[in-house]
Amino acid sequence: MRRLLVPALMLTACTRLSAHDFWLASSAPAGARTTVTANVGEVFPKGTSFTQPDRVDQWRVLGTNGEIAVGRDFRREGESLAVDVSLPAPGAYLGVMTIGARTIEMKVDEFTDYLKEEGLTQIIAARKAAGESDKTVTERYARYAKIALRNGDGSGAHLTRPAGLKAEFIPSSDPTALRPGQALSLQLIADRKPVSDAEVTAVNASGGSPVKVRTDKDGRVELKLDRPGSWLVKTVHMTRVTDTPGVSWESFWVTLAFQTASR
Repeated sequence: MRRLLVPALMLTACTRLSAHDFWLASSAPAGARTTVTANVGEVFPKGTSFTQPDRVDQWRVLGTNGEIAVGRDFRREGESLAVDVSLPAPGAYLGVMTIGARTIEMKVDEFTDYLKEEGLTQIIAARKAAGESDKTVTERYARYAKIALRNGDGSGAHLTRPAGLKAEFIPSSDPTALRPGQALSLQLIADRKPVSDAEVTAVNASGGSPVKVRTDKDGRVELKLDRPGSWLVKTVHMTRVTDTPGVSWESFWVTLAFQTASR
């Protein structure tokens, strides 16, 4: 996939910290026609910051037989960006949306708090080792969201294949087939390589304690889904930037949303 580069837009740090996660949601757990919404917010499932349509870099839906035709007739519904989707045949589908990169300057304390909140302890250690702990940071960030959709019964095997994103979660099995009490195994990759020691968090739309684990050396985690309903799995992967003057770090905000099967 081509590198996500757009003219840098400098934002305030408080805006960056309050925006937080980006995810996709569906108006119904199953059906031939559904509305998919893109949301930005601090607490799943309520979006609190509207995403402008021109920020959408990629919008695709993949089915058993490959990519299906989808429109970009985006509209605003409250604080969500919405689009209608027709799923042509029974089975599982994967919605994919990416948001183009932005650049932000952050003060030392704000950046450190953000790293702690997202479990990016390795970045804190790297900054300390490089003598950068007291330096202002310029970060470039982009967002990569996936959602598993279902139209009745049918195979979901293709949900376990990469979608070709810069960074993404790849489940080991169809997440829409899981029931409460079962575990979801998935892998985090970036640039087609496993990401180790990343904090992965799963949150349920009904609330309750989040499930948190760190990826192993192969980028894999196992998350026990102890509640029914809608789930969001999320992480932030960050790397040092060496090819762009004035930018210190690049982060990739990765999410996977899905609805578990009925009991």
